[in-house]
Amino acid sequence: MTVTFLSYIAPHAISSAHAAGTNDAIALMEQQIHAMQAQLNTMKQKQAAENRRIRAELARQRELIEADPYASRAHLLGQNTTGPYGVAPHNGTGHDDVFGLASSAIITPSRTASTPYGELTAIPPAHPDLYSPLRRGQLQIGGVRLTLGGYLEAAGVWRSRNSAADIASAYNAIPWHNQPTSHMNEFHQTERQSRLAALVEGMLTKKLEADAYVETDFQGAGSSSNSRQSNSYVLRARVVYGELKDSADGWYILGGQSWSLITLFNKGMFARDEQTPMVIEAQYVPGFNWTRNAQFRVVKTFGPHERYAAGLSIENPSSVPAGVSPCSTAAHHCTTTDRLTGTNVNNPSTYYTSDPAPDLIAKVAADPGWGHYELTGVMRFFRDRNSTVGSGSNHTTIAGGGGGGMVLPLIDKKLYFQASGLVGTGLGRYGSTNMPDYTYNRTGGVTALPEASILLGLYGNPMKNLKLYSYAGAESVLSRRAFDEGSNHYGYGNRNFDMRGCSTELATNCAASGNIHTVAQATGGFWYTAAKGDYGTLLVGGQYAHTHVQAFSGLGGKPKSDADMVFMSLRYQPFN
Repeated sequence: MTVTFLSYIAPHAISSAHAAGTNDAIALMEQQIHAMQAQLNTMKQKQAAENRRIRAELARQRELIEADPYASRAHLLGQNTTGPYGVAPHNGTGHDDVFGLASSAIITPSRTASTPYGELTAIPPAHPDLYSPLRRGQLQIGGVRLTLGGYLEAAGVWRSRNSAADIASAYNAIPWHNQPTSHMNEFHQTERQSRLAALVEGMLTKKLEADAYVETDFQGAGSSSNSRQSNSYVLRARVVYGELKDSADGWYILGGQSWSLITLFNKGMFARDEQTPMVIEAQYVPGFNWTRNAQFRVVKTFGPHERYAAGLSIENPSSVPAGVSPCSTAAHHCTTTDRLTGTNVNNPSTYYTSDPAPDLIAKVAADPGWGHYELTGVMRFFRDRNSTVGSGSNHTTIAGGGGGGMVLPLIDKKLYFQASGLVGTGLGRYGSTNMPDYTYNRTGGVTALPEASILLGLYGNPMKNLKLYSYAGAESVLSRRAFDEGSNHYGYGNRNFDMRGCSTELATNCAASGNIHTVAQATGGFWYTAAKGDYGTLLVGGQYAHTHVQAFSGLGGKPKSDADMVFMSLRYQPFN
């Protein structure tokens, strides 16, 4: 019995003791859990309070930035600027800088394309690092960066001979002395060169960048545009293109409307780096080779720092015919067709020539370390058709030529020299004067005119806020392309064209306007930076130009005309 009782009591005692120990452990764990929950709640409360503080700080800083977005960060927030790498570790409230940006500036200073013309017109440059701090005039939308550019201009122009032109002169329309307007001057004020520009950039892949650029001004004219009352001149497309850039492999592909590849560059062969003259005049300078037209361009760069480049551009054709065709007389019983009046969305007030193929332009450029150098070639195609009743025939002519240019830093950052030129046949379109490209031969076919152009320039910065420039340029049809049949005179520059009335007011026997030999100009001017601050740049400019026009000699002599021009400009660049 004793043994049996003990054997019964012992296990139950052990079980009770074990149960008591387990309950104590559970109670201890519950206490620890409650303590942890209390700590977690406390942490949540602290985190919520910190979040509210950060949101309030962000709102305060945003209000300060919006009130003065270009002020320095330290100035706005009272930060200590002695932190490592220029980062201020604390603001005036003793809290960490929640933005984590450098204190030097929230938005870094703006930049323009690094050309003289780019600085004067606030052309946005390319930005190799699309994740760098924003600059003035920039917005970031996700991975896309938008850079604004352009300027607002109030300009005035005075000409000694009245050609009814705005800020862009018509050099080949300077009146001859038989016209009353040759004996009258003109003055106009204009805002139409004011320019709006936007550059959009983004990365398609880790190595392939895409950008799009749009540049517009108000030098278009609609059917109701006038300068009498509302001055309703219209917005026009200057430059509109898209571009793919693989800088690692040196490939650049551009499509859209841009400056022709024939235009001299300031460096390399990159879009928006063109060496455009610094003048106020919107038609630039005679001898300056350029167009802005639709094109498809491929450029390949070589060497360290992309110092060498080769490019090919396929560009929209548009030729300039001139002279008298033998089919213009009743004796030949034929009709020459080489142009059509615009239809649909083309301008019905002008003509479009029947060119059969695009203009082809090739260029190589080098920046070996001192100066910039270029060689250029161009090929063009002209066509007309001579028709008689029931039949006809097409005539196609290939024309073109070559040239080159250079930009030399005579005194680094102080004085520069530039020179460019072009020679060949059928190149009139590519000059500022818009000289003719071709005339007609004995069969009524196309004959390309031999032509040449040259431009020399000298410019610099004698003072920090002052830019001075001077240019001299000329464009010329080098020789006549003309013939006679009986008493009729054809072609361009014919010696028997009647020039006897070119010096007599209201005389009608003056064929000079359709037979211009040479247009030359010398010009000079200045740009002064009157003010530059957080909210833009104010420029004041002045320019004087003397233009000389000479026709081929004919019956009665070799007529000539000239014009003096004075331009003034006040430009405000809000994003520069």
